[in-house]
Amino acid sequence: RPCNCQRARKRCHCFRPHSNEIWLFSRYSTGWKCGLHADFTELTACVGGELDRHEGSAVHRRYFYITLLREPVSRYLSEYRHVKRGATWKGSRHWCQGRTATATEVPACYTGDSWRGVTLEEFMSCPWNLANNRQTRMLADLALVGCYNGTLKHRTAETDRVLLASAKRNLAAMAYFGLTEFQKISQYVFEETFNLLFAVPFTQHNATVSGSTLAALSPSQVAHIKRLNSLDLELYEFAKNLMFKRFEALKKRDTDFEYRWRHLGEVARSGVTEFDWDSNLEDATTEKYRGK
Repeated sequence: RPCNCQRARKRCHCFRPHSNEIWLFSRYSTGWKCGLHADFTELTACVGGELDRHEGSAVHRRYFYITLLREPVSRYLSEYRHVKRGATWKGSRHWCQGRTATATEVPACYTGDSWRGVTLEEFMSCPWNLANNRQTRMLADLALVGCYNGTLKHRTAETDRVLLASAKRNLAAMAYFGLTEFQKISQYVFEETFNLLFAVPFTQHNATVSGSTLAALSPSQVAHIKRLNSLDLELYEFAKNLMFKRFEALKKRDTDFEYRWRHLGEVARSGVTEFDWDSNLEDATTEKYRGK
């Protein structure tokens, strides 16, 4: 049944009909059950146990992961500005292979309570800054490289190759992913994949704070950011190509595409749609990919 969301609260109740079984696991429905901004490694090891505890019994479930990616340079600058304002990720567990990462494996880039007021040069100069290649790291299976011991202080060309290949495989196997720079296409792919319609259109914000920050940077600063996020840049290109491939496949089989495309987000809010996981997800998630 639809989620029941209350005004002024960032929490929704998303239960199956006539039961307390949760059908949507997210920060807005369950909170940070697997840690603050849990990554793929943490979620795959945590979600089942947390749902069992919530529902009071062990149940065999099928999980369908979804995510959104952002252009890496803009994403990096957005995180920089967030940290500059005083944000921290102290609630993150960095859980991998049954334990949290140690302070030696994930050293802090600053002393004190936060990195408030940090300059971009200082932000870029920390060699173990978790902002670097964040999207690749959060989508990869970190156990393949010895968890955080092989992703930050002991990073090599080989661990980079393994992480990137793992992130690509996991992304390609997801039921759905979208790109923030292509909101309309992302909405169409979601609706066609899950046979669910949004009551409002996705909004494309072409002018962002990160965009204005990027415009003020020197070419050498931009080049430095790209070097720090080289894995994310390759992952994003892979994701963009794959999403457009899925979009074209869905578009080709949609006999009402022109009408649907013109009227995305224009449905009655009271409407309810039915969904068959097997028939709808098969085409969208069976692309063959071999990490190289």
